[in-house]
Amino acid sequence: METMLIGEKYYERVTQPIITAKCWEQYLKLIHDSIDNDYSLRFTTYSGGYEHHVSGKCYLFNESLKTILVSGIIVRDTEIISIERL
Repeated sequence: METMLIGEKYYERVTQPIITAKCWEQYLKLIHDSIDNDYSLRFTTYSGGYEHHVSGKCYLFNESLKTILVSGIIVRDTEIISIERL
């Protein structure tokens, strides 16, 4: 029996999400808007076969490496499934 701690477990092989340049630009606009207007975002990420949810205020950690700092957790662009405004 498997114990599931966070998120959904993917039992079939799933490749990492592919972020297009257009999609990344939309994410950047949302992130910049959340920083300017001081509201939180909820990131749904895929890592290690699990879907994780990270919520909180975000900061661009390194724009050239496409990494974001959310509640002390570094999120890479290749892990992002979706971003929602809270």
